Formats: sequence, structure tokens, C-alpha cells
Amino acid sequence: MQPVPTIGITTLNRSSLDRFNRWGTKLRVGVAQNRNLIIRHVLLSMMFVWMYLVLALPQTIFISHLGVTAWYPANGLALALLLDVSPWYAILFAFADSLAGVVIYHQPILSYGETLGAVIVAVIYASAAIVLRGPLKIDSTLRRGRDVTLYVFVVTLAALAATATGVASLVVDHSIPWRDFWSSSVNWFIGDEIGLVGLAPFVLIHILPRIRLKQSKADLMRQAQSRLKPMHLDIGVGSLLEAIGEILSLLTALWVMFGPRWSNQELLYLSFIPILWMAMRQGIRRVVTGILALNFGIVLAMHLFPPPSALLDRIGILMLVVSATGLIVGSAVTERHKIGEDLHERTTYLHALIENSPLGIAVVSPTGTMEMANPSFTKFFRHEQTELIGSNVDSVLFQKNPTEGSSWSTQVISGRALWQTTQKHCNADKCFDLELQGVPLTIGGEVRGAFIICRDISEQVRSSKAEREHTEALNRLVKELELQTDQMSLLNEMAGLLECSATTEEACAVVGEFSRKLFPEAVSGALYTFRASRNLVESAIWWGSSDGWHPVFTPEDCWALRRGQAHWSNPGQKIACAHLSEMPAGEYICLPMVGQGETLGVLQLHFPTSDHERPGVKNARQRLGTTAAAQIALSLASLQSREKLRDQSIRDPLTGLFNRRFMEASLDRELIRARRKEQSLSVLFLDIDHFKRFNDTFGHDAGDLVLQSVADLLRKFFRGDDVACRWGGEEFAIILPDSPVQHAAARADALRHEIKSLALRHRNVSLAPITLSIGIAAFPNHGASAGDLFTIADQCLYESKSGGRDRVTVATKTETDAIVPAS
Repeated sequence: MQPVPTIGITTLNRSSLDRFNRWGTKLRVGVAQNRNLIIRHVLLSMMFVWMYLVLALPQTIFISHLGVTAWYPANGLALALLLDVSPWYAILFAFADSLAGVVIYHQPILSYGETLGAVIVAVIYASAAIVLRGPLKIDSTLRRGRDVTLYVFVVTLAALAATATGVASLVVDHSIPWRDFWSSSVNWFIGDEIGLVGLAPFVLIHILPRIRLKQSKADLMRQAQSRLKPMHLDIGVGSLLEAIGEILSLLTALWVMFGPRWSNQELLYLSFIPILWMAMRQGIRRVVTGILALNFGIVLAMHLFPPPSALLDRIGILMLVVSATGLIVGSAVTERHKIGEDLHERTTYLHALIENSPLGIAVVSPTGTMEMANPSFTKFFRHEQTELIGSNVDSVLFQKNPTEGSSWSTQVISGRALWQTTQKHCNADKCFDLELQGVPLTIGGEVRGAFIICRDISEQVRSSKAEREHTEALNRLVKELELQTDQMSLLNEMAGLLECSATTEEACAVVGEFSRKLFPEAVSGALYTFRASRNLVESAIWWGSSDGWHPVFTPEDCWALRRGQAHWSNPGQKIACAHLSEMPAGEYICLPMVGQGETLGVLQLHFPTSDHERPGVKNARQRLGTTAAAQIALSLASLQSREKLRDQSIRDPLTGLFNRRFMEASLDRELIRARRKEQSLSVLFLDIDHFKRFNDTFGHDAGDLVLQSVADLLRKFFRGDDVACRWGGEEFAIILPDSPVQHAAARADALRHEIKSLALRHRNVSLAPITLSIGIAAFPNHGASAGDLFTIADQCLYESKSGGRDRVTVATKTETDAIVPAS
């Protein structure tokens, strides 16, 4: 018998054994993976139940009574788990909800709320998660505006259904009466909705992606590219400072909203500021963190600073509105950033090459018609882009000689690169000589059209003319340089003399002398400097014609001082400096003098109008004037440093009123104005009667309190344009512009009665009533100068003192200049 061959059986057995081994390996790996997956699900479930109970604590949700909370973040945590991991976690959700009710709030375990109600609520939110995951297919990272809109809409419907179920369960369980059904429903809905839009997005974006990756490697392979793209963090100093600023703004908003100092103002709208900041700057990823921090911060602030019960409903609505607004705006910003990045990446090079190229570029189709032309191309041929599109390229390029380019486009489209210079194209007011270059557009070895590139070579053709013009320009430049050299020499000489000047008067004399040399064509000029009080600009020196000039004006009357740069004016124009209103016709330039970071005054120059008809003269004068003003300002700044130190302090540090120096300057100004307008002006001197007793009896703190109280009353009692100051010690002085002596006496008497009505207390001790002795002098009745008015008012004050105090004495002028007091 022949032996039976066994090689086939052996091969079959080995092949089956290998398949069996591979199957066994896969089985063992699958069992190990399933075991690991089960362990992860168990750990996740335990963590979820623990976090759910923490988020359901009364301290977390700020519960006022059963069914009424500031928010309910536990539902947000549950919805995030149902949406991102699996809707089957609804079973765990129902268990955790019942457990929280029994353990934390001591509800009966067999009540409707802890059995049927918890199950129905879990089913409702599981259904919402299924709808969002399935038919709507939203991205759980909420990076698109569509996803956020659908998410908010669906969870709102789910919250409404869950609210109805939960509140109905409380009513059936007799936890709340039927009459509270609607009010409890509103609070329940707001609390659930805040948790759904305030906590769930944060968990979906920042927490669950990492947990999901650790749960399943298959999820990593399937979803990493679409849902978890790597983040390129660009953390610089600016980003860090901005994050710190956002945190500080959030804390500041919470402090202002709930702090005891501002709580009665109900500044709840401030919570929008940090949230909108985060949303507009960093998008959805940052804003969900800010929303969560804000909501927890509000709850913590309400624990620290309990708000009124009437404010709780508004706070809940605020948390809901801010959370939803931040979520929607953040997603829109994130989506817009993504779209902008994609669009910028695709178009930046093409846009830079074609649209911004100085070369004319056009795209030609295989049939020889134009498909696209950039702005430079349309400018060369004086056609709108709509006219060029669809036209024959030869008829456009060779308008003057059509026969020259009859076959030009045909050769380029056939694959041959060409270079050619066309004849001159004359269009309206300009002629061109163009260099044309045709480049075939080859894609996949096949010519799909061509590029036409044009370059203007007119300058090369007109080179001789340009050389002549250049020579003329050089000659003009040489003359200008010679003039500038002379001017620089004068400026240097003036600077040397200014450095040697010992006083401001000497420096102003130097300025007047050299200004005539620097600007010989100027009809007149003036140098104005600020007074120490900075409220007036006065003439330091004037040269040339003085018709209509103002020796003193306010800074608001000069556009150059307002703008901080040179300003040309014409008295007949609408936008002209007010201090030039009475000046003769002509062109005026005001040049602000800025030295060491401070505006010291203004240099004013007057030029005849006819001189400005030459081109460039006006600009040249402005440049020279600006340089001269800068040099003058630097010199005056060093000379006026001591005067500035004296003039910096114009207010009394104790009362906040103007000091004596400012009073004297203000009276000078008001007297000038009163003389010009022929108006009256009154001066009041006030002295607090028996002021020494306040210091001796109650201490100097009490005396300071009296002075401050009188000063506060003076600020409120008199008009805004009246000038009140502390003259010294317990004496005060007041200037009443445009006020006759009778009106001033009536106001003084009313002030005296108002002062007596003050009831002051110092260290819980009532101070004695305050009385005033007042003296009044008026312009022009009693004096024509500031010194006369001060002297007469002071004498009237002492007349009031010697006459028994607590009275008003008005000066009267007799023929012998005697002062007769009148009470």
C-alpha cells in the first residue's frame, strides 16, 4: 500500500493553530481592555456621585427654601456626562439625585420627588443629550456658534420639562403648597438653566476631553483630529498681564456688586464686563472658565454679604443672562477666529502678489478672453474691471495698433513665453509706454491659460526730461539749503543769547529781536506765556503792528494750545483763534512752545496773505516757526523753573479752596474783564468769630473741622464762576464777578445765616454755633484796583468785628475817601 501523504494535514493544522492563537490573543487583549474600561467607568461613576453631592450642598447652591436656589450646578455636571460620555449615565444621574435629596435635604426616600421625579428628570436630560448627539450632531467642545445655539435651545426645553416635573413632585409630596407652584417653577428653572449654561460647558471643554481620552484609546483614534486639535499656547507677558487683569476685573466686579459699601446701589450689570472681555478676547475656552468663576464667586459673595431677599430673583436672572451671553459671544468669537485664520491662510499670498503688486497682472482664459485683472492693470489701461472681464486680451493690450498683437495671445496660450514693448498708449491726461510679458499657465502638463504682466517704462522713455527736471529741482534745493543755513545760523545765535539770559524779560527781548530777522516778511508777532495759574496766556513781548492785539487771553481761545501743534488762522474764517478776532486781515500762525514736556506759551506770527501765493512758502514758514518755538521753549523752561515752583500750589491743603496767590491773580483777571464789559465786581472778606475758642476748648482738630465745614459750605453756596479762597488763618475771601454791591450784601447776609445753621460735632461733642463777620467792597464803587478792594474789604471786616461781630459791613465811598460801614 502507498503511504498516505500528511503534508496538507500538517499545514492545515498549523494554519488553524495560528488563527486560534491570534484569536486567543485578541480575546485576552479584549478582556483586558474591557476590564480596564469597566474600572474606568466605575471610577468615573464614583467621582461623579461625589461631585454631584458636593455641587448639591446648600452652601454651593445658596438655597433659600426648598425648591428655590441661586443655581443648581449638579444638573450641569450630569448633562455634560450624558452628552459627552454616554446617555446611559442617566441611571447614575437618577441615583445621585435621589441620594442628594435623602442625605442632604432629608427628603423621604419613598416620596415622588426622590423616586418617580428623579427618574423622569434623568430621562428628560438623557433625551436632550441623545438629541444633541444624534440628530443635531453638535460638537461637544462648543466651538461653533451653531453648536452653542442648538445646545442652549435644547437644554432650555429640557430644563422647562425638568422644572415642571420637579416642582410638581414637591407639590404632590406636600413639600410646597400649590399656590407656590409658579414662583417655585421660575426659581427652579433659573437655577437649573444656570447650571446647564454655566457649569456644563466648562466640563465639556476642559474636563471631559481628558477623561474621555483616558477611558478609551479608540476614542482617541476616532475623535482626536476632529474634536481635540492640539492647542498652540502663546503665553507672553501681554497674555499673562491680560489674564491677571481679567481675574482682577472679575474680583473687582464681585466686590462692587456685593460689598457692603456698594451693595445698596445694586451694580449687578458690572458682571458683564469681565465675561464680555474674556469672550471677545479669548473665545469659548476662556469664557467658560470665567462664567464658572463668576457663578461660584456670586454664590460665595452672597454667603459673605447676604443680599436682600428681594434681590435674589434678579441675581439668579443675572447669572443666567451673563452665562448665556458669555457662552454665545465666546462661541461666535471662537468661530470667527477660526474662519478668519483659514481665510487669511488661503488668501494672504495671493492677495499680496496680485492685489498689492505695482505690476499690472491679468489672467487670460484658453480662448484669449480676460478672466481677472488687478488694480494696477486697470489703472494702466483706464478701464473698470467689469469692462475688462470677458474682453479679448489683444484688443485691450494693443488698442492703438490692433494688427501688432493679432497673434500675440495665441502664441502665449500655445505655451510660448513672450516679451514685448507696446507703442505709447494715451488715455485722457496721461501716456504710457508698457512692457508686456506673457507667461503660459500650465497645470498638469496642459496649458490652461496665461498670465499677462505689465510694467510702466514711461520714465525710461522720458529720462531726458526727468534729468532736466531733476537739475532744476537740485538748483531749487541748493537755494533752499542756503536759506536754511542762514536760518540755522540765526537760530544758533539766538540759542546762545538765550542761554546767557539771566531773566525771562531778557530772554523775551532776545526772542523779539531775532524773530524779526528769522521772519522778515512778518507784519507783526508776539510771544505769549502762561501765567502761574495756567488759566490765562499773557503777552511777554510784541513787535510790529499792534492793531487789535489782545494782551491777555485764555488757552481755550487758541487752537494751537488746544491741539498741541501749529495752527494757521484767518480772522475771517470759522476755525480761527478767538484771540485774533479783532486783528487785521492776513494769515496768522500760532506755534505752541513745548519744553521739558510742558506747554509754556505760544508764538504768534502775522504774514500778508499775498505772500502765501508762492508754493511751499507756508509749509517752510511753519517748519521754521516750529523749530524756533521749540528752541524758545527749551530756554524759557529753564528760566521759569523757579516761577513754576511758586505757581504750582494754588490751593490751600486744609480746606481745598484757592490760596491767596490765586485769589490775587483771579481778581486781576476779573477786574480786566469787568472794565472791558463795564460790569460790577464785589469782594467779600470773611472771618470766623471767636475761632480761637474752638482750638482752645476742643483742640486743633475741631478748629480744622470748622474751617473745612465753612469751606464746604462756601463751595456749595456760591456760583461756579465765583472765586472762594482761604486768605489766611480763619479768614476767607470771595470774588463775585458781575455782582453789584447790593446783590453781594444780600448773598453775604444769606451766607451768614446759613453758617449759623451749621450743627457740627467733634468726637460726639456738639460745637458752638459758628458766626461770621463780613466786609464787602465793590468795583468800581469803592476801588479801581485789586489792592484798593482788598484794603477796603479788610477794613470793613474789622468794622464788623468792632461792631459786635456776626454782621455784614458794606463800604461806601465819600468825597474824602472815608469808609463808612453799613450793616
